[in-house]
Amino acid sequence: MVRLMRQIGRLVINHPGMVAGLSLGLTLFLYANIHNLRTGTDLTDMFGNHDPQWQAASQIGKELGYGNQLFVLIEAPEGAVDSTDAMEEMGDRLTAEMTTSGLFKQARCGLQQEELLNIVRFYSWNFPSLTQPGQADELKRRLDPRQIHQNVRQSANNLVTPFSSMGADYFVADPLGLMSVATNSGQGFSQFGNFDLTWGSGNRFFSKDHKAMLIIAEPRESAVDYKFAGQILQWTRDRIESISADPALRDSGVRAIPAGAYVFAEQDHKFIERNIRRVSLISIIGNLALCLLVYPSIPLLLLSMLPTSLGILWTTGIASFYPGEVNLISLSFVAILAGLGDDQIVHFFNRTPQEWKKGGTFNEALLRTFETTGLSIVLCILTAATATAALATAGFKALAEFGFILTVGMFMMMFHTLLTVPALMQLWGRFFKPLAPKAITFRFLPFLAQKIVDFVGRHARVLVVVSSGIFLLSLAMLPSIHLGGSFEIAGGADNPAMIAQNRLSTKFGIQGNPNLFLIAGNQEQVLRRAEQLTTGLESYQQKGVIKSIFSPTSLLPSATTQRQRAATFASIDLAASAHALEDSLRESGLNLEPHKPYIEQLKKLAQNTQPVTLEETAQYLPAGLLDNSIRKTRDESYVAAIAFYPTDSNAVGVIPDSVLQSWRNQYGPFVEFSFQKINHDMQSGILDDSRKALVWTAAAILLIVYVTFRSVKVTLLVLMPIVFAVIVTFGFLRLVGHPLSFMSITAIPLIIGIGIDNGIHLVRRYRESEGNSILVVAKASGAALIQSNLTTIIGFGALMASTFTPLAELGLVTTLGVALALVGGLCLIPAVIVLEEQKKHDSGLSQGTKLA
Repeated sequence: MVRLMRQIGRLVINHPGMVAGLSLGLTLFLYANIHNLRTGTDLTDMFGNHDPQWQAASQIGKELGYGNQLFVLIEAPEGAVDSTDAMEEMGDRLTAEMTTSGLFKQARCGLQQEELLNIVRFYSWNFPSLTQPGQADELKRRLDPRQIHQNVRQSANNLVTPFSSMGADYFVADPLGLMSVATNSGQGFSQFGNFDLTWGSGNRFFSKDHKAMLIIAEPRESAVDYKFAGQILQWTRDRIESISADPALRDSGVRAIPAGAYVFAEQDHKFIERNIRRVSLISIIGNLALCLLVYPSIPLLLLSMLPTSLGILWTTGIASFYPGEVNLISLSFVAILAGLGDDQIVHFFNRTPQEWKKGGTFNEALLRTFETTGLSIVLCILTAATATAALATAGFKALAEFGFILTVGMFMMMFHTLLTVPALMQLWGRFFKPLAPKAITFRFLPFLAQKIVDFVGRHARVLVVVSSGIFLLSLAMLPSIHLGGSFEIAGGADNPAMIAQNRLSTKFGIQGNPNLFLIAGNQEQVLRRAEQLTTGLESYQQKGVIKSIFSPTSLLPSATTQRQRAATFASIDLAASAHALEDSLRESGLNLEPHKPYIEQLKKLAQNTQPVTLEETAQYLPAGLLDNSIRKTRDESYVAAIAFYPTDSNAVGVIPDSVLQSWRNQYGPFVEFSFQKINHDMQSGILDDSRKALVWTAAAILLIVYVTFRSVKVTLLVLMPIVFAVIVTFGFLRLVGHPLSFMSITAIPLIIGIGIDNGIHLVRRYRESEGNSILVVAKASGAALIQSNLTTIIGFGALMASTFTPLAELGLVTTLGVALALVGGLCLIPAVIVLEEQKKHDSGLSQGTKLA
């Protein structure tokens, strides 16, 4: 390794122009490709496409369109003024523009009369297959020829339905009033139960208090694509503003508010983007301010910033080739690399003038720096990259991408630290002859380091004893730590998405995110399994655990169930019912011609009742009523979703895993999906990934350190600050009552990989020095150690400014851990070595004896 570093040093010293030119060429090449880097717009893609729940989320959105509804609440102003006409006009105009825009599959603020009649026809013309068990007796009574005359008269005069009065058209569609039985049961057509369809001009989605009207639209793309969600909402708000500015509506006081999944997607995107921008800005400005304060000259300042700036640029350029896109979480690499960027170059700056003062030319000093500190820099980059590469193996895609990009960034900064910056230093020296330095590179850090090291030298034993006590106390606190927290993206109580959702729930009873069972197979398999699962869920509804259930089988039962239901009417002579209806209509003096299709349908049902298929059902029901819970997919199979709302909206595991597994064994496969469960499972996944990363990081760094020093004793000495930092970090946070989340475990590999640098630099230099005590070495290296750790602390500390809790937690734990690793490296290592030297001295050994 030393020989390799010597060859690299000679390359840079002898051919600085070539090295700088190569760096410039690669910089321009990568910069030119940055525009190809995409920001992933699919929110579910951050979690990877291998998890069955997120596959379900994608399928629900893309195949069913489930949850991909944009709601627009049109609200009347406060007061007693009737704004029904203005609300209807705004709703009609906005839905018309949505329909013609090409951005929406459909948009509606009510049902057309023909759509309502088709719903009536669907049930009354297929009632044997669709009748719920509790409705059969009433229908049998209505189908009794002796009762048909009375039923006809009642149906003609009193249309007991939740729909608007449609006079003769309704009577033609359902002369026996069978639909009233279905609607009175509250099953099957509950989607319309929260609307007053009789208010205003009729058939509109008005709230029960008539103060709001609802538009339900389905955009052409999924809500998980936050870029498209933003475009849809911008278009919708522009149209609302334009319509509201019309003189006919300007003074009405009516307002329109978008709500639903698209608003949440837009706000989630803005929330994360705002946080990433904030932490990146804080990190960059904080590190720039620190460098301005520390470095005594502008050229030195600019050179110190090169590894950071070029490292970020090269990392971004490489990411534009592979993986080709970054997500909203991994974008935080800018803030972290801004803090890590000058961690190693400061050691190079610190060592070069010190080597030059020993004698010889500047080039000779530069070459010796490559052979000593240069090798330490390589080792430190390897250890830090080991930690980030371990995170890159995570199953949580956002964390894996985060780790991969940080790993690339670490090696890019190593390239510029060991090649680009020394080459520029050499070129600068050719035009401006360097003078032998009279002081160390930094302004006040050498003084600070000297004071700290002097204190360590005077109180080494006390320091070790106190540190040991703190370590043991922290260690004792660890068993009481319980990880909590969540991965929820939230913007607080003033989040427009949450405000709109609350209004949607209050006015129309439309809740937020339900729990879902996703089922796939052929049509009969899907419907039969949905029925069985719905029956199972109903038992939990009776226990009060589940508030409501929405199943596609409430509208379309399986063929098996349809045959069973039709069998209950086997004793009914439907042909006689048809003749009785015909006679009753004739006796009432009504024209038989419009009623012949219904009479013929009754006669057909008397001969044979065939199950109704999804394709036949689709001809009757309006879009959005059934097709967002069961649909035929592109591969000719079917997919269905059962939605249910727990009584406790924050509950996780509403249905026990053991019960779910038993259902799968009995009924067949299905996927459970809920954001609460995904949040819980994702935390467990990240925790497992972090533990694996921790094991791999610890093992790899242990190996690297041992191979470097070839001594168990020295290896333990180098690792000591890391163990101290990790244990005391968690012990201290537990002691002060800070709630720790699952993301805190993710910080441990980073603390290990970054914090180990201090021990490597200090111990390697101590072993290289001839006749110098550890205190002398620590004073010489202390300024660089402090500077490199301060920039890292600022970089990770910037994450604490995030209002995204997992990111802030990562920043807090890593910042504290790195700070304690600095204490361990600059104080504990010298203290232990001082005590070891004193022990050897007391035993009659030379004070200058080095560690074996």
